[in-house]
Parts: sequence; structure tokens; C-alpha cells
Amino acid sequence: MEASPQNNLLAQAPLPHTPKQKQAGGPPVVKNTPGSHNYTAHAKDKVPQRASVLNKFLQDDISDRAVLSLDDFATLILDLPPDWRIKEEFSLLPESEVVRETFEAYLTAAIGATEGEGKRKKKGKAAAVREKELYQPLANLLNSLRDGKGRHMKKDIDEKIFYVQDPRPLLGSLLERKPDLGAIYIQLLELTKNAKLSKYLGKNKIAGVFWGLLLFFVEVKHEKGRFIGLNITKEETGTPKDVSSGSFISKTSKHESTQASKTAPGSSQLNPSNSRSIKRPRPVEELGTDSSSYRVQSGPLPSIRHSGSASTPPASATTSFGDENRPRVTIHQSGGKEKLLEVGSSQEYALRAEEELKEERLLTPTQGQHRTRIQCASYAKEMLSNGFIRNHAIGILADDDGFRFHYYDRSKVVESEAFNILDDEWKKLFMAMVCQLNKLSSEKLGFIPNLHLDKYDHLRDPEQFSQQFANDPQGLVGAHYSFKGSDGVVHIVVIEQVLYRAEGIIGRCSVVVEVTCICQDSGCKWNGERKIMKISFPSKSRPSEEGLIYDARSKAESSGEHWALNHLPKVIDSITLPYHEKETVQGRLKTHLKDKYEERVMRVTILEKLHPLSELEDPREFAQVFYDVLQIHQWLYECVGILHRDLSSGNIMFRRKDDKIYGVLNDFDLSSRVADMDKGPTSNQRTGTRPFMSRDLLCPTWTGGHLYRHDLESLFYIMLCLACRYKKPGLPTAEPRAYSKWFSGTDEEVYDNKNSFYTDHNESLPIQPYFADYEQWLYLIFRYISAGYKARPPLASQPKMTGNMAAILLALKDPGMDSQHQNFDWNTLDGRVTYLTFRTIMSSFQDEPLETRWSGGNLYH
Repeated sequence: MEASPQNNLLAQAPLPHTPKQKQAGGPPVVKNTPGSHNYTAHAKDKVPQRASVLNKFLQDDISDRAVLSLDDFATLILDLPPDWRIKEEFSLLPESEVVRETFEAYLTAAIGATEGEGKRKKKGKAAAVREKELYQPLANLLNSLRDGKGRHMKKDIDEKIFYVQDPRPLLGSLLERKPDLGAIYIQLLELTKNAKLSKYLGKNKIAGVFWGLLLFFVEVKHEKGRFIGLNITKEETGTPKDVSSGSFISKTSKHESTQASKTAPGSSQLNPSNSRSIKRPRPVEELGTDSSSYRVQSGPLPSIRHSGSASTPPASATTSFGDENRPRVTIHQSGGKEKLLEVGSSQEYALRAEEELKEERLLTPTQGQHRTRIQCASYAKEMLSNGFIRNHAIGILADDDGFRFHYYDRSKVVESEAFNILDDEWKKLFMAMVCQLNKLSSEKLGFIPNLHLDKYDHLRDPEQFSQQFANDPQGLVGAHYSFKGSDGVVHIVVIEQVLYRAEGIIGRCSVVVEVTCICQDSGCKWNGERKIMKISFPSKSRPSEEGLIYDARSKAESSGEHWALNHLPKVIDSITLPYHEKETVQGRLKTHLKDKYEERVMRVTILEKLHPLSELEDPREFAQVFYDVLQIHQWLYECVGILHRDLSSGNIMFRRKDDKIYGVLNDFDLSSRVADMDKGPTSNQRTGTRPFMSRDLLCPTWTGGHLYRHDLESLFYIMLCLACRYKKPGLPTAEPRAYSKWFSGTDEEVYDNKNSFYTDHNESLPIQPYFADYEQWLYLIFRYISAGYKARPPLASQPKMTGNMAAILLALKDPGMDSQHQNFDWNTLDGRVTYLTFRTIMSSFQDEPLETRWSGGNLYH
């Protein structure tokens, strides 16, 4: 056993405690950051994504959206000058021949009206118009809004082009998504400025575009404005019980629809005071009343063409705009195998699109608005998660003559008010906004600065674009990123490998890559070495990962407990980039929305390279790593006052020193100082990795915050999933794999499944033969956790007791509790789930003791 420093518990700082119980007979009530409900926490364990799960995450994001007046959206988000009306560069006159013709063509297709007449044609003809027939006229209209003559106002190198994407999905994600229109740099099509774009784009289908190339999206509806909240009659606001929409409709949807219908199209300039924030509704499953009238049955899920990650077509597969030479996609599978798939034909996608349109026609306007918001959010999620690294995305929603702009960043989903382009004032503002959108630089479109992309420098210089895709459809491998470090040196790193990329819109949304420094600066101490770079977007109020790790390492050195250094990550450098108030859209939104907008920063952290669990081969080494993590986790909590709060398979790593293996607890992004945990949340977003979260934190009625024992429960799930879901390290078991619902389900589904796991489990754990020696560990830990949950009082719904009534309940026996429940210790499930329990079980493996690094510790917490 390693020599351990002398531990005098009495001489140490006071042991941090989870906040005391504040509700008689119930768990502690705390206000720290709650457990995760966001897609960013959805662990990737090679489980196919489900549209229903994705929709749940997106619903959470859009439910807390803010709605801005059109003026506010234009100035705050698109950076349109307040005096744009008197600027010569925005003198887009409606009488311009090009603009007049494209407006007239679009309105004729959309509502059967010409610009001059403003009258609807016969209903028979209007009803016969199909949604897809609006795509090209709208693309032509958007492309005409440059200087009124079809030319861009800036140099050609920045010129953007709208094109029809539907019915082909964009490449680069497992769940196929196909926005109706997209916008890319015109150089990507290798067209000259003299080409007849309308004819070319109308004839050819764009097949080779992936999410990294998309600048913004356009979604089109043909519902007379009702799917964006315009032109809704009172009879149309009801919600049928059995309609396919693929998501849930909350009670607030009716109210929003009614409010939107009161906004008369054609009203005068919108006032900034109209800006408001939509409160996040509770999910349908949590409603206290009968929710059957608000539940919408799931429709067919979008097709999942493959279960691997899409990659680059080989050099021989050129980008094709027709079906005669289908693009091919290389799918990387487990075991290093590759499979070549063809992108489906436009006819195949058209048939699927037809089915989706049939579904949509059955929706009420209320349901249509909700489903359309989900649909648009899914495009934004793909742009932010599967494209180049971005901090926000922008889209346009068109519903015949009604329009709305959409914005998505790591803190908020923002919409403009719906408006009608038949109104002259709104039409002029719409034209100016589209022109401004075309003028925005790549940074103002959300692409992070200082990221120079291999063969994709069209984001800085579109003429350098090569149509042959390089490496992968995200384009990150081979990219160069530069930053000025804390040492004053400007470092340049090249991305060698993408290790992890979070899926989601709102949250930290970390991107973790392996990099090599190539800066060649004499002051650089790690030139040529491989390191780990993490780019994330944490809340400004959350303690930095660098600061927490620094505190832990300093404590280990000052207290003489140097053993702990072997089990902590090492930060090489970290820089924090705030969003400036006047220069960035995020800064302007914070100023405008105040407390309704969570201020975030972009943080770049360089860390020492560690090794993942998948590189271990000996079951005993796994055991030592898990035992090490148990000890360092307790030491951090007890001696440094840090609770990790996000134990997952990806956050447990190891390093080798002198032929010995040391488990390392990694990723402190979601960790908290225990002393601050009852002072309120450090972020509005939830924390944790869903498959490994404790049952409590998934429970909608849990009020006790994140307790120490919840991390112990997470450690159990990590070991359980390893032993039951893998034949051996890196080799998954055959489908259906054990506990797959923990990885693919919603919070409610995972909670129900884990609840049954403890209360109804009568079978042996499906441990694989390779991990058979873990059976004793897992069986004993399962027994203790299960017994603790069975013994505790129910989480009954009851009002919060305060003042004299709380004192009375504490003095008297709660008539609903027996004496055992009255004094139940929620922090340890009545002494069952403690460090002592886990340490006693895990200190030996295969009947031989493991290395105990630390002999101290409060064993009974």
C-alpha cells in the first residue's frame, strides 16, 4: 500500500455538510442547480437517437424562449443600424423591377395575390398550391434582396445564396433533417456572378451540403399564417386528442396562440416594450390534472439511415446535384470497419416528405405552431452540434405571407413577433433584415473566431473552398485554432481528433478535441506535444473548472497529501472570452433581457492528455481505477469542499506512472463548492449525465438538491453498465443491450425504469463473463441502494411548511410517518449509502486487497 500522510480529522477544516433538512418528514430542500434535462447531458453510448427523445429536449429549450418585437430582433440580433431607413445602402425600393417581380411571384404562389392587387384568387386554385411549390419562389425573393438590382452590396467574395434543400437531408447527423431552404456561400456552387441563379437552382438539387456549410436555414409552411400565430380563428385553437405531431402540447400553447391571434397584421412599427419571455411550462407528465387532452400521439419517426457517424465521401465520389451519380457517405463502425452508403435519391425523399405533409394537414394551428417550433429548433441543434463550432444560429420561418425570425444560442431561444409582408412597413423592415443577414460576417453568424478550417476557409475566404470533402462532414479534424495564452504567447494548435461533442442548443455544449501545438514560439513550453482542448460555453456565474482543479491541487500540496495529485487532472492553460455588450449579440441580449438571459462565456481549456477506460484490458485495473475514484471523490468533498456532481463513464480516466495505474476523476465543469450549494443555482441549466444520474435527480418531485450519495449511486451505474453492456473493453454486447432505456429515454422514462430496477428487480444482474469478478461488488452495492430506497418515506405531494407550522411538525410526530420514517436520514438513505459502504465493498477484488491511497476520511458520511 502507498504511504499515506498522517490524517488528523480534528485538525482539518470543518467537514462540509449537505444542507439540513427543512421539511418535516421529507428530504432537504435546496436551491442549487438541478439535475439535467438538457440534450447536452445525453450521453453517447452508441445508442441510436430517437426523435421523441430529441423532441423532449428541444421542447425544454423552446419553452423558455423570449419573443422580441421585429425592430428589437433586427437591431439586437442582426445588428441592423437603428437609422437604417435613412441610409443609402438600405434603399431597397419596392418599385425595383427585380424585387417587385420576385415578390409578386412568391405572393402569387403563396396566397394567389399579386403585389398590386392584394386580392386572393379563387379558393380552388389557392388550395391546390403545394408547400413545395413555394420553395423556389421564396429562394428567388430572398436572393433578390441585395441592392434591389440582384447584386450584393459588398464584395462578391462574401456573397451568400439561398437554395432549395428539401427533399434531401443535410449530411452529418444520424437523425435526418432537411430544412426547406438553406443559405451557403455562392462560391460553394462554383457559379459565376453572371449565372442565371433562379434557373440553375430550380433545376438542380443540392445533395452534398453538410451542417458546417449551412449559414442559416429557412422553413416554409403553407397554412395561411396559422402555423406562426397569424390569421387564427377562435374555433381553430382547440387541441384534438389523437393527432400525429411527434411531441407534447402544453397548456400554455393555447394561451400563446390566442395572444398571437390578437396581434393584427399590418399594425404600425412594433415597440421594444413588447419584448417578453415565455416561462418554461411543466411537462405534460407532471401536470396535476388529466392531461389526456393535451397529449399528442407520436407520429412516424424520421428515418435513421445508419448507426455510425457520417463521414466524408471518398475523393472518387464527387458532389452531385442530380441522381445519376449519387453521393456516397463512409460510415465508421466499431472495430475499425467502414461501410459505404449512398445518399438516397430525391424521389425517395420526396415520398417521405409527402407523408409528412399529410400528417401536418391534420394538425390544429396550436399543434402546428408547436411542431413547427420543434422542427426549426432541430435544425438549429444540428447547426450548433454537427457543424463547425458555433455559438449561435439563425433561421427564418415563412408561412405564406406571414414570417418570423428565429435565433438560438447557448442561453436562450429568441423569436421575433410574427408579421405579415402585405403590410408596407413590415415589408420594408423584412427586406432590410434579409439584406443585413446577407451582410453579416461569419463571426456574426455564430462561427467562433480564430478557428481556421482545413479546406473550409471559405468562412474567411469563400474562393478557397474545395468541393472535395476533407476528413469528416464537421470539418474539425485538421482545423487550426489560435489563442493568446496566459503566458502571453499566441499558441496555434491543430485538431487531431474529435473526442466528444455535446448535442444540444442550450447549455455548456462542450467540444473536446485532441490537439498538437504547432506555434513554433520559443516561449511555448508544450510545442509539439499532444494535449486535450475543451471549448465550452458555461454560465459566467459558475466556478471555472480551472479554478476548482487549482484549489484541489493546491490543497494536496499544502497539506502534504501528495497522493491526491496522481488522481486529479492537470490544467495547462485556460482562457475565458466574454461576450461584449455592444459588439456581440449575446452582450446586447443580456442588456435587453436582463435576468431573463443567462450570461455565458466561451472558455478554452488546455489539459494534460489522460487515457479513457476503454484502453484498460485487465479487470483488476478497472477495479483499481474505480476504487481510486471513490477515494479522490471523498477527499475532494471532505478536505477541499468540492462535490463533483457529474460522475460518468467519460469522466473517469487514468494515467500510468512508473508502471502503476492511477484512476483520475476528470471534468469539473459541473462541480460545485459545497459551501455555496445552498445559496442558489450557479446556472439556470441542469447538470449531470442522464444514464448515470441518481433516481432522485430524475424524479420530478425531488426537492433535495444534489447530495453526496447521488455521486456514489452514479459510480454504481458506471460499473454496472461497463460489466453488463460490454463483452470486453470497447466491444459492446449485441442488441438489445442491457439498460438501453437509460441512454435513449427521457427523464421520466429513465426515472420509471430505475424505479422499477430497484423495486421490482427479481433477476440476477446480466454481468458479462469477462467482468464476472464484479458480481460481488455490484450485487452488494445494489442491495444497499435498493434497501435504502425501499425504506425511505414516500415523496408525497404536500405544501411546504414554514414558520410556526414547521416548528409544530418538528415537535410532533407526523401522523403520516411511523417513528422510523420520522427520523429518516435522507443524506445516506438511513446509513446505507455511504463512503464506508462503498469502501468496504470495493477495497478488495478477486479476494485480494487493492491499493488504498488514503487511510483517512469520514467513513460514515
